[in-house]
Amino acid sequence: MTDHTAPAPSDVEHLAAVLRRRREELAGAAGVRIGRGEVVHRLDTHMWAGVEIPAVGCHAAVDPLRLVASAGPVTCRRCLGSGRQAQEQVPGQTALL
Repeated sequence: MTDHTAPAPSDVEHLAAVLRRRREELAGAAGVRIGRGEVVHRLDTHMWAGVEIPAVGCHAAVDPLRLVASAGPVTCRRCLGSGRQAQEQVPGQTALL
């Protein structure tokens, strides 16, 4: 039987501090990679429990601790396509109807 008690406030505060620090570490990056991946994603932020955390624009990864700064240009087609008008199609990517 597992214990499903809520995390202690100090645990939540520690995690929030780690995520804030991670966002600061990635703030100057031109883009980010997920782990050892080759694709460079657009760096974005999302809200989690009232804290802005680093994220990729295409939502391909949910763990901000796996993101690695990259100096190269963004190569992810989904990241490049986000923010465009709905009528525009990213070259080489299948259109969703």
